[in-house]
Amino acid sequence: MERSPWAMLRLFHADVRVENFRHLERVFPAVPLAASSQPRPFAQAPAAISTQYVFAGQQRAVDDFLARTYTTGLLVVRDGVVIHEQYRLGADADSRFTSFSVAKSVVAALVGIALKDGAIRSLDDTVETYVPDYARSAWAKVTVRDLLRMASGIAFDERYDAQFSDIQKVFQRAYLLGIPLDETVRGYPAAGGEQPPGTRFHYISVNTQVLANVLRHATGQRLVDYAHDKLWEPLGMEDDALWAVDGEDGTEVAYCCLNTTLRDYAKLGQLYLQQGRAGDRQLLPADWVHESTRRAESWLAAGVAQPERGYGYHWWVPPAADGEYFANGIWGQSVWVDERTRTVIVKTSADPAFEANMGELIAVMRAIARPGGTVPPPATTPP
Repeated sequence: MERSPWAMLRLFHADVRVENFRHLERVFPAVPLAASSQPRPFAQAPAAISTQYVFAGQQRAVDDFLARTYTTGLLVVRDGVVIHEQYRLGADADSRFTSFSVAKSVVAALVGIALKDGAIRSLDDTVETYVPDYARSAWAKVTVRDLLRMASGIAFDERYDAQFSDIQKVFQRAYLLGIPLDETVRGYPAAGGEQPPGTRFHYISVNTQVLANVLRHATGQRLVDYAHDKLWEPLGMEDDALWAVDGEDGTEVAYCCLNTTLRDYAKLGQLYLQQGRAGDRQLLPADWVHESTRRAESWLAAGVAQPERGYGYHWWVPPAADGEYFANGIWGQSVWVDERTRTVIVKTSADPAFEANMGELIAVMRAIARPGGTVPPPATTPP
């Protein structure tokens, strides 16, 4: 399929971004990630969700926030049952929404599975242990745990609004110059100074790209194949997904651009809600979700890592978290998990003010997950 560099450069333009976000394969090359051979749809029991929330001392309407943030889909699952589902701006239940950095949380789950299966022996193993090509790079002594915590100590400019930032150059080199993504990533230097690996949070997407490289070498499978065998198949994913690659039949862009339906995104949240279990199978290490979402490092705490959220193993943690965490991508993509209320919420958007709206998004997710501040009683019959 012939793709236009002009379309790539206009990816976020106001008149095309909503359509681009649910048809990203028209802009970037992608490889298929097939649905499970035994799809398991969620049961459905529609119920009312919160219509109001409080933010900045004011009571506000959820519907107004959804409209203002260009929401394209909202799905609420409680006790494994879909209680609310809505689509906007031309989307429907079959729409395949792009994830942006929600994909990072998928990669983290795959790392956990590889650790449980023994393909990755320890989170304290270094990158060069699995990827010999990186032995002479600044990544060599960075550990898998450092990558998961966004603490690699690599110098990289993640600003999407800066024309010549590193994240922009990564895309330009891959799609305009045909340079493989992993080749570009390997060349970034250490930040040096007071930022050795494992000591400071610095959110950069290339950490996830290197994690995926570790996974490929450790498992002997490309990312989409491993994801299919270890996640899509056992979770009963209902729909064929797509993952963007850096060229026709190239390497997956691991840090973003997984594209699937709201219900299948919710299955990732449900896996974490169930502490890594899918049916009678323990896919993740028993302590993986706890370790991923309840980090003790002070530099990962909300208000330190970022003003309105903290970090774990490629999952975000809201302030004063009480069994709450979320996957999140630019332009307002989220998979919210609330363990106390047994709730998973998926929201996809095309919100240009997603950063400014982060605190308000958290307030909305909490209002939906805990209506009236209460914890709903469990279902009488577990799903």
